[in-house]
Amino acid sequence: MRTQFKDLIIPLIITLLILIVLEIVSTALLPAFGVQKYIIPFNILIVLYLGFKLETPFLAVLILIVQYFHSFFSIEGWELGTIAGVFICIVISYLRDVLHFSSAIITITVTQIFQLIWFVIVSSLFYLKTNSFTLIVEKMWRFVPESIVISLLAPFFFAILDKIWKTGGEGMLGEDV
Repeated sequence: MRTQFKDLIIPLIITLLILIVLEIVSTALLPAFGVQKYIIPFNILIVLYLGFKLETPFLAVLILIVQYFHSFFSIEGWELGTIAGVFICIVISYLRDVLHFSSAIITITVTQIFQLIWFVIVSSLFYLKTNSFTLIVEKMWRFVPESIVISLLAPFFFAILDKIWKTGGEGMLGEDV
């Protein structure tokens, strides 16, 4: 367990650089190839990883930083994602002993479940803000394929982040890290 913020700075910078590259690919290159309606939410994958793997009192600050960097590439504000991310990480902290990522299938399934929770939280907050279901329904149809892609990428992405954050234990694909 890393308790000092200085121990988190280098892995956080590397993670943010990866996020920036992935956001550029998702927001600039995918539309250039004709995929205009879908943007892969890599920020959610990073926040879920932080919640699953890190036990630090600075987790909320890390989530805020990730969401803030994500907001440079999205019209969605950082505040809704930060609230959803912190809430989900609180739930994860209670379920941490039950969650074991022993296989890629389990990782994909757990990631998909928490993405659904993320969507419900953000949609509820958005509804409270706008008092309209129209945009939520439209976003739901885009959310389904985006969340499936993110869930399928989760085992590989988590394995990369395991190396960056140096989280010990069993890796996402069953190997020792």
